[in-house]
Amino acid sequence: MPKNPKGFTYQATAFVQGTSIPNLAEVVASGPGVQRTWQNLDASLAGCRTATLNMGGTKVQASIQPLTLPPLGETSSAYAWDLTYSGIRLGVDLVVFQTRTYDGYLSYADLGSPPAATVAAFAKAAVTKVENGSTARLPDTFSITSAPVRTVHTTLGTVAYRAVGTGPPLVMITGYSATMNSWDRRLVDTLAQHHHVVIFDNAGTAGTQGLPAPLTVDSMANQTSALVGALGLKQTDVLGWSMGSMIAQALAVLHPGQVHRLILCAGYPGNGTALPPSRATLDQFESGDTQEMMATLFPSDQTAAQNTYLAAISSYPSSPPVSKATARAQGQAVDQWWAGQDPAGRHTSEISVPTLIADGTADRLDPLANSHTLANLIPRATLKLYPDAGHDFLFQDRAFTSLVDSFLG
Repeated sequence: MPKNPKGFTYQATAFVQGTSIPNLAEVVASGPGVQRTWQNLDASLAGCRTATLNMGGTKVQASIQPLTLPPLGETSSAYAWDLTYSGIRLGVDLVVFQTRTYDGYLSYADLGSPPAATVAAFAKAAVTKVENGSTARLPDTFSITSAPVRTVHTTLGTVAYRAVGTGPPLVMITGYSATMNSWDRRLVDTLAQHHHVVIFDNAGTAGTQGLPAPLTVDSMANQTSALVGALGLKQTDVLGWSMGSMIAQALAVLHPGQVHRLILCAGYPGNGTALPPSRATLDQFESGDTQEMMATLFPSDQTAAQNTYLAAISSYPSSPPVSKATARAQGQAVDQWWAGQDPAGRHTSEISVPTLIADGTADRLDPLANSHTLANLIPRATLKLYPDAGHDFLFQDRAFTSLVDSFLG
């Protein structure tokens, strides 16, 4: 980077397609007085816990907390900034560092709290560049949204998927009329710091091959099992959301050897005792209007959470929506599960793997009684409920991610 007359250089970039965030900014400086300037900056930040920012003429309040990252260069310190702008929660991690020749800082802005491992990798690369003249190697993929869509040929047809992260495998199964682009990348990217996360499209969606009619939860579970086998995952942790929780239960019943631990988000029992949502709520969810759909997924007082979720999923490259025929077939499979007519659904009580059940107390699509029923059905299951959270609680309440990490160990 060329220096300006004051000895400073600056570069910024947004590196997820179709969005201005995540955003990375890097500043390095050298010359007389720079070290004192940087020391004053660091001392000021160390004593700050709040700040007022001017963003586009709007004053925004931010909170500041020290952040623990691995040491960099001669000295370094890091700070996490938290703010809400235009109804969207943003996090900015700022790393201040000094080397033998340069002083600098690196900022990484993202939705919610930026993944610490990602920030640390970029900061290490910045320090290595000014110390050695070459950039440290960075991971190939930082976000699930930039991970390529791949296909794998399974015994039950081609399945389209994305994968990110290293560690024990975690397969995430999405819900009714949703594609894998419905996963909030903040949740996936955070889990990918400790797990190899795989998301995929259910049968008949986008690049995943359809299954013979009639479509059932069990047949979708069998295709998920075929995906696990084709990817060589052997035994995996499984997280299912909404209809995906039904598929996850069926997978644990039909293919118990493939499931290590089970997480059921906004789940429904399949033994005939499920309470379905009201017809009016379902009609609102299926209206095709984004605002109407969001109103069924988030409580009315959680506008910031809703806006942040929409911003998070907007950074995926576009893909075709679920077809009306596939959504109709999925709806019939869900109805069969609710009615206790699905074979695997009637054997939920036989699930023996450690199971976490979670939901929001204000879930309009999944009455709260269903979570209690599931918790009583599955031996030794753990139940966690989040107040003032809806069907999308797992994207609204960031504490859920920490719970998952703790549960999976």
